[in-house]
Amino acid sequence: MKKILLLFTLAFIFTNLSFGQTNVYDSIYVSGRWRTFLTHLPTGYNVSASYPLVLAFHGGSPLGYQSIQYQSRLSQKADTSSFIVVYPEGVKVAGNRTWNAGGCCAPATTLNIDDIGFVNSLLNNLFTNRPIDTNRVYATGFSNGSLLCYRLANQLTHRFAAIAPVAGDLMYYPWSPSRAIPIISFHSYLDQNVKYFGGITVGTTGTYFPPQDSMFDIISSNYNCTILKDTLYHNVSQYDHFKYLNCSCNTVIEQFVSYDGEHSWPGGLATGTTTVSNKFSATYLMWQFFQNYTTSCLTTSISEIQDKVNLSFYPNPFSTKIKLSNTTGFEDFILSNSIGQSIWLGKNIDKQDFSYLTSGLYFVKVDNRIYKLIKE
Repeated sequence: MKKILLLFTLAFIFTNLSFGQTNVYDSIYVSGRWRTFLTHLPTGYNVSASYPLVLAFHGGSPLGYQSIQYQSRLSQKADTSSFIVVYPEGVKVAGNRTWNAGGCCAPATTLNIDDIGFVNSLLNNLFTNRPIDTNRVYATGFSNGSLLCYRLANQLTHRFAAIAPVAGDLMYYPWSPSRAIPIISFHSYLDQNVKYFGGITVGTTGTYFPPQDSMFDIISSNYNCTILKDTLYHNVSQYDHFKYLNCSCNTVIEQFVSYDGEHSWPGGLATGTTTVSNKFSATYLMWQFFQNYTTSCLTTSISEIQDKVNLSFYPNPFSTKIKLSNTTGFEDFILSNSIGQSIWLGKNIDKQDFSYLTSGLYFVKVDNRIYKLIKE
């Protein structure tokens, strides 16, 4: 009977890990403390694969992984886009979990909790025990967890390919990462906890947060960006989309700011009575952004070069066909994957069926020009 039970248990575990989705709650011992985290393995998880990894940090809350997993729906996105998402937890003191992000937030700051050491050890643990592509590791977080994303980008730059802070600010100075790390940020003009135009937060902490523009001035100056806060979209009934370009290491800084919603995860689920903006989805947009970057700087051989004859590829992301406008019909095309391997070459790329390609980042070379495309 024991043998049958053991075989059944092993079969269940194998099925769950190989074909289904699963959540694994675990801990590691760091700096004299047991630190906890939840790992979500996506549908179809296969130990022979190599998965991107997203670390998602909760805000200051009595809850840990439950809050950000619920509001962001990152686990559902991981299932459809095939990446691993891990939800680390801050140390719980007096019923509240916070992160030591520098200038905020207690009790993690007052106790000087070594959250940087925790994340570094956690990554070592995950790289040893999970099939992770170590060049495609990303961080996102909400509120206090968002603040920690900036500190991680600053101090553990080599570990992360890009970050996506939600409703947060830079509170750890000086800003001096070892390379320019790509950032996509999400905010609301109505956020009273981390005010877009700066000020003291509404609530018990009384923390002063600098204006978002001041923060990005510091970051973009460090990145040597030459195009500052270029407005790509502006609609006072929806949202604004800003971009900082021509930065070192081919890095891009983007920000989406809604005119509705509050201190919440745009496009996500509400926690408590907080209003959520549905003008865009932070989860969807950050994953699209993440797919453009690895931990190495993109070289000019795989970067976007200005189109001298205004060629335009669409749709982007594409699913089966790559269409383009302003072509003469005589161009030679080379389609390459994210590591520069040629997949297809010839003329009339718009007549080809690329439904067989896996989702991810691709590049089309036309003469000496290179265009970046995303396959859904």
